[in-house]
Amino acid sequence: MFNLNTLVQKAQSLIDPNTSPPPKSSDIHPSKAALFRLQFRLPDTQSPLHEITAEFSFASASAGRTQAQANDEKSKTSSAYVGKLHLSESFLCFSTQPTSFLPSASLSASTAFNGLTHGAGPAGNGFTLPLVAIRRVERLQTQNALFALSVTTSNGFITPHSTPAGNPTQKLTIQLAGSRQACERFCDGLKRGLREATKDASNLKAIVSQCYSEYLLGEKVSRNVEKAEVPRRNPPDVGLGLLFGYPGDAKKLRDKSKMRLWGEYLRENGRNLTLVRQPTFTRLLRVGLPNRLRGEMWELTSGSLFLRLQKPTLYADTLAKFQGRESLAIDEIEKDLNRSLPEYAGFQSDEGIGRLRRVLTAYSWMNEEVGYCQAMNIVVAAVL
Repeated sequence: MFNLNTLVQKAQSLIDPNTSPPPKSSDIHPSKAALFRLQFRLPDTQSPLHEITAEFSFASASAGRTQAQANDEKSKTSSAYVGKLHLSESFLCFSTQPTSFLPSASLSASTAFNGLTHGAGPAGNGFTLPLVAIRRVERLQTQNALFALSVTTSNGFITPHSTPAGNPTQKLTIQLAGSRQACERFCDGLKRGLREATKDASNLKAIVSQCYSEYLLGEKVSRNVEKAEVPRRNPPDVGLGLLFGYPGDAKKLRDKSKMRLWGEYLRENGRNLTLVRQPTFTRLLRVGLPNRLRGEMWELTSGSLFLRLQKPTLYADTLAKFQGRESLAIDEIEKDLNRSLPEYAGFQSDEGIGRLRRVLTAYSWMNEEVGYCQAMNIVVAAVL
């Protein structure tokens, strides 16, 4: 399971640093593609195909308003940002934060790295939108910009439990700033990407149906829509806290207040894969996350939700593939299972121990070089 040569090299580097291998050139001058993925937390399969300066405007939508009210409030709630619009194989990304590379940088090496967003994640206002989550793109006739696009997302229209009559339509207006040739190249690339993205529609439905934000807003919409025959559904699995309770005093943690604030933001600015980052998003993160939304927001801001979008069955497939197989890591996992946060009721039950076992076992097979080490059970138990 363990690579002995790697272990020996690490030991030698600790004893005598002069024997350690020189750093890779990619570590000194990270590639443009690597910096792009770090900025927007994208999978390793993504590369920046096109980029252009653009102005992004977004009018926050609210369910239950009449069209006259929406038109009257549009000017009050609309926000506009100037930044860079990026297109990769499967994502459309916008951020007001400058990128870590210059336009002249190549995909293989970026000698002009300035460190602005290296490793900082999706900074600034904007969005990271999977192309499969876009329902429609229309070209607008405007006098201010040569190319203006209206992007309608699938926000609130993905799962069978959604109620289109009560869900607001999320439309993003993007004005491209560049030459006609640059704008046409970007739009042609977007067309090709949208056609390719249709094959991932089933993955999108599978992932969104497991997001608590979809359940949260869907329940509120179904209660507000008059005479809507919307079937009641159970909340998605968001961890052991839903079954055994969350640690801490809910009143002191102000969990209900946080859920109300986050519910308002998600209703106005999109949910899960169609979320738009505005200044309020950062402020809400500092206020804190409600327990039931914590896992989803961790996944979204770290980029792991995009990895799961690509391979939604990877976890289940890994467990099925290695079912019944033994390893040194699994033996060590079994020793530590009952010593994982024993004061929490969830890990005094078969349900909690079973979840912990499955996560640790799947990771040990996915990363055989590490397998399992002591205290990983505590980390996973806290996440569960």
